[in-house]
Amino acid sequence: MTNCNRSNAAIAPKLMKQVQVKLKEVQKLFPITTNSLIIDKNGEIIVETLQNNLGQKELSNTIHQLKTYAISFVSTLQEKDDCSHIHIRGEKNMFSFYIVRDSILAFFTQMDFEAGKKFNFQQADDKVKLICQDLLHLLANTKI
Repeated sequence: MTNCNRSNAAIAPKLMKQVQVKLKEVQKLFPITTNSLIIDKNGEIIVETLQNNLGQKELSNTIHQLKTYAISFVSTLQEKDDCSHIHIRGEKNMFSFYIVRDSILAFFTQMDFEAGKKFNFQQADDKVKLICQDLLHLLANTKI
């Protein structure tokens, strides 16, 4: 299920469909991705997909806890990249942040440590960076 989380937001159905297509592309790159979010510069959720029973409050709390750490970590890197990213892997799950200008794409993926060792992160990251640029372009002129 994909929806807009803000009560005052009205994303046009055609635009929402385009965003859904892009988020599904991410899910193809990172199989078993259960929740995806696009967050604006104020930390508000613009678009989210929920495919499991992880509660919205729990998800928001997790994002707020990790957001500062992720941004802080990424800012320490000396990369001159338009899209910085970080993956935080646990025993069975992975949390990913892609930071593009003032927006963040975040998602949870079920991936145990052994599967993570075999996964081609570089290839997936390169493709997600392109998807992030597309999403940024799609949402750039949207007043939400």
